Amino acid sequence: MLLDGLAVIEAARARKVFDSRGSLTIEVELETTGGYGRYSAPAGASVGVHEAVAFPRGGVDEALRLFEELVAPKLVGMDASDQKGVDEALKEVDGTPNFSRIGGSMAIACSIAAAKAAASSLGLPLYRWLGGALATTIPAPLGNVLGGGKHAAAKALDIQEILVFPLNASSAHVALRVNAEVHRRLPKRIAKLDPTFSGGKTDEGAWVAKLSAEQALGIVREVCDEVGDELGCKVGLGIDVAASSLWDESSKVYRYAGEGVNRTPDEQLAFIEGLVKDFRLLYVEDPFHEEDYDSFAKLTKLVKPCLVCGDDLFTTNVERLRRGVELKAANAIIIKPNQVGTLTDAFNTVSLAKSNGFIIVVSHRSGETEDEALAHIAVGFSAPLIKTGVVGGERIAKLNELIRIEEGLPSASMSTLLLD
Repeated sequence: MLLDGLAVIEAARARKVFDSRGSLTIEVELETTGGYGRYSAPAGASVGVHEAVAFPRGGVDEALRLFEELVAPKLVGMDASDQKGVDEALKEVDGTPNFSRIGGSMAIACSIAAAKAAASSLGLPLYRWLGGALATTIPAPLGNVLGGGKHAAAKALDIQEILVFPLNASSAHVALRVNAEVHRRLPKRIAKLDPTFSGGKTDEGAWVAKLSAEQALGIVREVCDEVGDELGCKVGLGIDVAASSLWDESSKVYRYAGEGVNRTPDEQLAFIEGLVKDFRLLYVEDPFHEEDYDSFAKLTKLVKPCLVCGDDLFTTNVERLRRGVELKAANAIIIKPNQVGTLTDAFNTVSLAKSNGFIIVVSHRSGETEDEALAHIAVGFSAPLIKTGVVGGERIAKLNELIRIEEGLPSASMSTLLLD
């Protein structure tokens, strides 16, 4: 739907800002005849090899130079409400298959800023512009409460994240409280098992401790059950293995350095299946490395109704998802718009996933900004889950936005899934 001139881009600006890790990233502002949009790009630490390249050679400074020279002149005069047109223009300027010329961070900052500007021009919240009348479901928050891997500076868990999510919360406020309460109660339990625990946290605000996967899952399982009973809300438990970061291609094993254990692909399959059964896991993300579709398929068949979710496996990419659908590898997919560089490409992947029965998980990155747009994208895409941490200002900005969105949707309902 074009907006009869209200969304014509009249000015485009970009600047260097900082993400939650203190690393430089890029922020783009677009002014239209009747509105305004701004977005700052996040960045991941555990990055799939098939993702869009974040920045060109030369980093943020080179991206800014290319913005002034190539991108801004292309965008000014375009209609921001023509999302597909804007995103195609970004691809045309870049001219590579993975945004290696202008950078995926530049591309996604422009793409989402355009969507925000279009929504602003029409006087709509972003979720309504993206999802229309179908945007009525508030996603359940999937939050990292205890972590390690590439998200932790200190030696910690080999697996990257232990995650919790409310299964039948009555409201966004209750849902966020459930996750926050689990996070708040964990330090006392951790200290009993790890006397060196000092309250350290990962990039995403999860606690860092020297525990085995079984120890960590054991105490989080206990706290989930305790909080669920007190608040009257069932709490699901899951993990993000980030197995590509554990995989040793030369020796064909997964190296768990903290535990001093190497696992072959078959042993990895048995290990993950055992964790699912022993700790009643309902969500497993990236349990195998990013090219092992076959093992993903085997696990998906073995652990129903647990969600087996691909992040590095799919990288929000339609072609990689298409292969996963054919092989029945996974039944859920992480959607990170910056992995593909544009909202249009992210939407196309969402559409393919939904048409094949995949659960959509719209996700943050470990290096986040305070921008709240991810909450709107999750609602606009009708995602059952949003993965955006539990604590930390850049995470809370998105979570609190869910409460505001719910207030503006009298007919809104909380997502409920995987109930017994």
